[in-house]
Amino acid sequence: MSELTFYILQEQLMELYNAKEYSRAFELVEQEKASFPDHSREIAYWRLCMHARLGKPAEALHIFREALDRGEWFPPKWLKDDPDLASLQQLPEFQEMAEICLQRLKEAQANAQPELLVRKPEAQQEAFPLLIAMHGNTGNMHNTVEHWSNVITHNWLLAVPQSSQIVGQDAFVWDEREIGINEIREHLTKLSREYSIDPGRVVLGGFSMGGGQAIWMALHQSIKTRGFVVLGPYLREAELEALPALLASQKPAGLRGSILVGDKDTECLKISRKVVEIMQEYDLPCEIEIRPSLDHSYPPDFAEYVLKGLAFIEQG
Repeated sequence: MSELTFYILQEQLMELYNAKEYSRAFELVEQEKASFPDHSREIAYWRLCMHARLGKPAEALHIFREALDRGEWFPPKWLKDDPDLASLQQLPEFQEMAEICLQRLKEAQANAQPELLVRKPEAQQEAFPLLIAMHGNTGNMHNTVEHWSNVITHNWLLAVPQSSQIVGQDAFVWDEREIGINEIREHLTKLSREYSIDPGRVVLGGFSMGGGQAIWMALHQSIKTRGFVVLGPYLREAELEALPALLASQKPAGLRGSILVGDKDTECLKISRKVVEIMQEYDLPCEIEIRPSLDHSYPPDFAEYVLKGLAFIEQG
C-alpha cells in the first residue's frame, strides 16, 4: 500500500472521529489494521483509543502491551492527556505501561540529534535553489519528505530537517524556537559546503508548527531567505503579538509569503489570516489560499500548491 493510501485512511478516520461516529471509526481501524505494517505504531494508538472510547478496557490494554512488546511506544503526554484514554488512565496496568513509555522517551532524549534528509535534482546546474521543509509537531523527516519532493523535478534542492526535540517514537517537535533556529542554521552551513546553493533563492517551508517555525525564521531573518511556503502554520499568540514590533524595527527587504490553510482548520486559519494582515501592513506580500473542506492535514494536490507558492515567492 502507498503512503498516500495510508494518509487517505487517516483522513477518513478523522472525519468519522470528528463526526463522533466512533463505532464506524472503530470498524474502519479494525478492518485496515493489517494493511499498513510500516505504520503499526500509529494504527496501534488509534486502536488503543477506539477500544477505550467504546468501553473495551481489556482489549485496549492488550493492544498497548502488544505494542510495547514489539518495541513501540507512545508519547507520554498523549497517554496522560488524551481524553480518549480517560477510562484507562487510573488503571494500574495502564500507568505501568505509560511509565515504560516515559523511560523510553528519556532514553531517546539522551541520544536525540538533529538530522537532515536531502533530495537532489537529477539535472546538474551551476547553483541550486533550496527549499527547506519542516515537519509538523510529532512528525519526522521520513513522513514529511514525500509531500514536498515534487520540487526536485523542477530543479530545486530539497532539505527536510528533523528536530532534535523528541516527544515520542519517531515523533519530533519545534516547540523551542531557538533550538530549531540553531539547528536549521547548522544544516544550511553543511548544505552550503556539500552543494552549490544559490543564496538568493533559499525558501523556508513547513506544516503546522514547522510552518510556524518557517514564518518565525523568515520574519526574524534568522537565515537569508526569499520567503516561506507553508501549510496550516501554527504560531503561539505571544509570537503573533510580537511580530508588528519586530517588523517595525527590522523589516526584511523583498520577503514574500505563501500560505495554504483549510477552512476546517479553525485555529490555524485564524493564525494564517493574522500573519497575512501583519505582513501586508508592513508592505510584505503574502498570499493565502483557503481550501474548502480541508482540515489540519496535507491535501492530495499539495505538490501543485508548493510549486505555485514557490513561483509567487520568486516574483519578487
